Amino acid sequence: MRSDKWRMNRLFKTRSINMNKSELLFYEIMNYPIPKNWEYFSTEKKDNIEEYNKNTFSWEQESSLLEEYRIHIKKHQRIFQSIPWIKTIYLCNSISFNKLSQWSDIDFFIVTKKWCLRRARFASALIFFVLWLKRSKKRIWKKYCLSFYITEDAQNLYTISLPNTDIYLAYRLAHLIPIYQEKTEDKTIYDYNPRLFSILPNLPKDQHKINLWLPIYKWNTKIKIKMEKYIWWLIWHIVEYMIKTIRVPILIYKTKILKEIWKDIIFNDTMLKFYQDKRKKIALLYRTRNTR
Repeated sequence: MRSDKWRMNRLFKTRSINMNKSELLFYEIMNYPIPKNWEYFSTEKKDNIEEYNKNTFSWEQESSLLEEYRIHIKKHQRIFQSIPWIKTIYLCNSISFNKLSQWSDIDFFIVTKKWCLRRARFASALIFFVLWLKRSKKRIWKKYCLSFYITEDAQNLYTISLPNTDIYLAYRLAHLIPIYQEKTEDKTIYDYNPRLFSILPNLPKDQHKINLWLPIYKWNTKIKIKMEKYIWWLIWHIVEYMIKTIRVPILIYKTKILKEIWKDIIFNDTMLKFYQDKRKKIALLYRTRNTR
């Protein structure tokens, strides 16, 4: 446990970086490091925002574990390019917020092709499980957590946002880091969520991303191409139907159990998300402290 003195020093440092503390309360509430380019993440419009390296976000001091995680992710480039029916993969959560610890996993936000949500999840989970890379209750450190899937036609996430201003969703979107994109010309998640720029008006609209100095892997391996092109499409429609038939009753049961411990599941034909429901708490804390 960190001492109260450490927390006070951290809070003082945060406020000295950002004198108008109402702009970046999300980081303080979540205990995340303030980004060095904090102006971009401000909720207030800056007329004279500094114009340096617009496409790169960085931190004052990156996590000591980050380089180790970069090397680990780079090893698996071919895996990302080989999973069928996946359009884009983003990094999210602890690694994108510079909050890695010795127990951190690697969270993925995955965009699948239309009508392929369940088969894409099945294929990705199977591949990562067989390669001993999938996160489980007993295996967490540097394992891949496949907890959020959406289809390419459901990338506007404001359909599930909280009423008024869902600041939690805004900062989560702003911190998505693309590491795989099937085609260069494909739109990104930011193109489908223009409302993000009304909440964080200083975000650059052209390829804005936090730069972990990881390449965005593009194109597909021959394995992926053959899986999608040559396997009879009816087989996969049957697989999709079977997964839906078997999994939906299980997910309904899990939803009831998880709600008792403040966790939740979103599942339909376009979205599958397992999450701990912190959004209402964060939004309430943000609004309360923002009015002080």
